[in-house]
Amino acid sequence: MVNMRNWKKSLRYFRWAVKVIFLLLFIVPVAYLIGAPQIPVTSYLVELPTTSFLMVPINQAGCSLWTISFDNTNPGAWILCPVGAAQLLLTGAPVQIPNIIIAMLLFLFPIILLGNVFCGWACPIGTMIDIFDKGVERFLPKVEAKRAKRDQQKRRKKRWEQGNVRARGNPLVCRSCPVGKVMSNRYGVLANGIFAASLVGSAVFRFPVFCAVCPIGIATRGMFHLRSVLSITGKSLAVLIELWAIPIVAVVASLRERRFWCKKLCPVGALLNGAGALNPFIKPRVKEERCIMKGCPEDCEDYHIDFCGWCRLMDDYKCEKVCPVDIDLVNHGSLARCTKCLECYIVCPYDAISMDAFGKPDAFHSIKRLYNRIQRHPS
Repeated sequence: MVNMRNWKKSLRYFRWAVKVIFLLLFIVPVAYLIGAPQIPVTSYLVELPTTSFLMVPINQAGCSLWTISFDNTNPGAWILCPVGAAQLLLTGAPVQIPNIIIAMLLFLFPIILLGNVFCGWACPIGTMIDIFDKGVERFLPKVEAKRAKRDQQKRRKKRWEQGNVRARGNPLVCRSCPVGKVMSNRYGVLANGIFAASLVGSAVFRFPVFCAVCPIGIATRGMFHLRSVLSITGKSLAVLIELWAIPIVAVVASLRERRFWCKKLCPVGALLNGAGALNPFIKPRVKEERCIMKGCPEDCEDYHIDFCGWCRLMDDYKCEKVCPVDIDLVNHGSLARCTKCLECYIVCPYDAISMDAFGKPDAFHSIKRLYNRIQRHPS
């Protein structure tokens, strides 16, 4: 048992090491070393000197990795954020469409295979938010208590609503189909709306509108989107130091709720969650015979004195509390949003969660439920 706990802690340390490495790769201006084009940072409020520190490498952002220039569109030469790629295609700019699609698929390929690992292991804003959350937990106990109370109330309300829907059904929403599941769940509605608005705005204004304010691109000192605006559409946007207010707000929003930006507002996460519904590998699964929230585990030593009620009260869905995307894991909820952070597996003291190497994609279950519903009600 001690070895298992050490193994789980090692997994957590390994994940955090990977997160920190990606964060440093994104925020430290290593693109200088490869001779990346640079743009001076300006300000509306103060006059800034043109120093190397205030020269931003164009191609270091998470939306475009290690690109020498936007004109270099050979397949495999760069990786493009799928949100940025979708906006770019809708601008109507004279771009090499097959290469744009290939670059986008290079980003999506590991997501389709493994799930939304970018948000859990690589996203620089996600890592900044996680660090901020740890700081709130450690140094602001009153704020943390309020967050925990809101989270508990939200989970109880969600379970109550789910119980009512299962008992009575919802005549307005088809919960069997993927669209119905999105409509019936408040999670990600704003993020999906922002994504849709960015696509419409890109088509109307002829430049990738969300990219201009994307906190990932701003925080990573890689203003690729501004380069694309200039070189493709002929419209230039200034690189402003004030833009840093956007990633700061995205991080500080976690005072209200853990990973508030990631869960509620980020269109990149919303799109990657959709792609993650196709992933067949690494699936967390609750073993009901061992889960304290499902009943007394088979190997419980205190069964004869009936401590189960107390154990459930103390645990109170510990695996779901640590989930950064609020997955209903105990009741086998959808894993489409799972970021593979492994925290549910790590924190469970009853070894009731297994990480299955392979499982059916969530999209398959959604299609199957939709098919069965059509079969029952062909009219």
